[in-house]
Amino acid sequence: MVRGILISGTGGQGIVSAGELLSDALFRAGYEVVNTRSYGSEARGGSSRSEVLVSDEEIHDLQLEESDILIAMSVQAYRRFISRIRVNGLVLVDAMVLSKLGEDELREDVELVPVAAGETSERLGEPIVANMVLLGALAKRTELLTLDMLKEAVEVLMRPSIRRINLRALEAGYASL
Repeated sequence: MVRGILISGTGGQGIVSAGELLSDALFRAGYEVVNTRSYGSEARGGSSRSEVLVSDEEIHDLQLEESDILIAMSVQAYRRFISRIRVNGLVLVDAMVLSKLGEDELREDVELVPVAAGETSERLGEPIVANMVLLGALAKRTELLTLDMLKEAVEVLMRPSIRRINLRALEAGYASL
């Protein structure tokens, strides 16, 4: 099994952090993992993506031509990367982003799952944790990892002052589907 996961959005949305956390959780679960990232020269507002390649065998090919899963946190990211998702792939998209897309932009050959990530993170009082809401939803929709695997990665990787809100965001995302 080899799966490609593309997390995309704009700078400041925690795209790189989400990719690192997801990679760590998958690695701790015994998978082989490669994580690459790309972001614009601007710290906030520029294009940002994190690609996670996960396999139950050694990874030899580092090219990720098509992904199995797309997490889209901005309209621009969705538009840029939706064509890179395999037929029958999974697309988790922030519901606010989805509301701004035209009917002609939606693919019928993928499973499109709206997640109220922005709304949920606002309700939690911390808009920056929308990325964690989407990772929680990813755990619910796939068999790749569990919510507990993500929680363990938060406990290990994040400083104590931000653990609680990120754990709450993961749980909210998991519960939202």
